[in-house]
Amino acid sequence: TSSIFVQIMQKFFLPLKEWSEQGEKGKYKMSIFTRVLTFFFAIAQSLALILNSKVFYPNDDLFLIIQTLFFLIVGAFICIWLSDLITSKGIGNGVSLLLVLSISKEVFNLFKFLIKGDGNMGITERIIILFLFFLLLILTVILSSSYLKIPIQYTTKVNNDSKLERNIPIKVNVVGVLPIILANTLLNVIPIFSVFFSKESSFNKFAKIFVESRHYLGIGFFVYLLLIILFSFFSVFMIIQPNEISESLSKQDAFLESVKPGTETVYKITYELFRVTIVGTILLTY
Repeated sequence: TSSIFVQIMQKFFLPLKEWSEQGEKGKYKMSIFTRVLTFFFAIAQSLALILNSKVFYPNDDLFLIIQTLFFLIVGAFICIWLSDLITSKGIGNGVSLLLVLSISKEVFNLFKFLIKGDGNMGITERIIILFLFFLLLILTVILSSSYLKIPIQYTTKVNNDSKLERNIPIKVNVVGVLPIILANTLLNVIPIFSVFFSKESSFNKFAKIFVESRHYLGIGFFVYLLLIILFSFFSVFMIIQPNEISESLSKQDAFLESVKPGTETVYKITYELFRVTIVGTILLTY
């Protein structure tokens, strides 16, 4: 969450943007800043977890609260250390692999449930769920590997160079699961703030209803979908800048087919991005 937040803030916060352009030195500064931000996020989330779970501190023992808070924060940074270690060894992206391990546990539980059942679901229903699960997996692979190609042309002088790209490939799902992560992060703020209000307060009652309604067609569910849609479009235009693409094409003596360089090129790329993001967002929310 901290890493994503820092990446987004690079577009708005000048010092972060300057750090991103300073090579290894800037990368080190960004890493330190991300760790500091992670520390404060860990405090907030750990405190919310403790205050929401009375089992952690019987009789409101302040020392036990502080002790539990300390170990939760240390646990978070151990995970960060492990992810950095995995990344440095060239095995892969450490954070992503840890997330995959966490998700794989749920997949194992799902298959265990589908094989054994719970006594209330027949074999037919379980087969249908398994079929839908694999269908969703196939759609996810298709979504991850699909591209929209915008044809480009070069001037006559370089038109026969086979090494030059003949199109601009734009992924149907440019941002991956970033909108889902951002939506979850924002919605998790509500239960975190609720711990600072009494249980009988209107805000706490609203927070409880809101969180529970995310699991069915309630207000929390529709707000979650709306946030995914908004963050999808926001993230796409944060990652891909039509103005920069237009300038890059001009420097290469290239242009889009049947489109004039300059403003029309920017408009065309923006339109295609908007169109492909609609498809990607529909599949992502599904």
